[in-house]
Amino acid sequence: MRKIIITGSNGVGKSSFASELSSARPEIPVVSFDAVKLRTGWQQRARLEIDAALAQELENKAWILEGGPSLLPQAVSQADALVWLDPPELVRAWQIAARPWKFLGKTRPELPPENVDWPWQQYKFALRSLRNRSNFRKYISAAFRSADGLEKWRCHNKEDRAAVLRKWAQREPD
Repeated sequence: MRKIIITGSNGVGKSSFASELSSARPEIPVVSFDAVKLRTGWQQRARLEIDAALAQELENKAWILEGGPSLLPQAVSQADALVWLDPPELVRAWQIAARPWKFLGKTRPELPPENVDWPWQQYKFALRSLRNRSNFRKYISAAFRSADGLEKWRCHNKEDRAAVLRKWAQREPD
C-alpha cells in the first residue's frame, strides 16, 4: 500500500488520522483535500482548478489523501486502500464542537495560510453537515461498496483505526 484515501464527514478526524499514518511512514506525504480546494480566507477554487490540482497530486507514486467524499470519484481509481472514518454521531458532534476552540484564531495545519478558524463560521458549516449526514453516508457508502480491488476499512472506533495503522505500518519491499 502506497496510496491511501481517508474520507468521511467533517469532524470525524480525517486530518488527525492522516497525521498518525504519516508518523508510521513519514516518507509518504499527506495531501489534504482542503488545501487543494481552498484559497485564503475560506474561498474555494473553481471546480476545474480543484480537479486539475487533485489530478496532479494523484500522479505521485505515494500519498495519504484525506478529505471529504467529493474527492472520491476522481481519487478512488488511483488508490490502493480506502478508509471510511464513521464514528458514532455523538462522537462526531463533540469533535466538531471542540475543534474551533482548539485552533481559535489560527490556521489548522492542513489548511492553506490565512484560513483562520472562528467558532461561529465553523459551527454554521458543522450544523449544515450534521443535517446532511444521511446524504454523506449514502454517498460514501455507495463509493465504498463500488471501490473494487482496494483494501477497505470502515472505522467506527479507535480499535478499527488501530487495525488500519498496523496494516499501513507494514512497509513493503522496494
